[in-house]
Amino acid sequence: MYLRTTQRKNKDGTVTVYYQLAHSERHPETGKSSAKIIHSFGRADQVDREALVRLCRSIARVCGVTVVDPLDDSTQSDAVE
Repeated sequence: MYLRTTQRKNKDGTVTVYYQLAHSERHPETGKSSAKIIHSFGRADQVDREALVRLCRSIARVCGVTVVDPLDDSTQSDAVE
């Protein structure tokens, strides 16, 4: 599984990006790989970032790894001189 980004170009020239949780699987007859969308998180500019961070931490807890959010000020050290 992976976090997939797709984008589309609007009539005014701006680009809208979408986030989707996807899984690659092979077609049983043709053998070609295709992405199966598990969940759509919606537009990147409207996504609930905190919900995605909680999801990452939940997955990391099960896998026994630590997720460090670079935008979280409470995890930053004061060692910068």
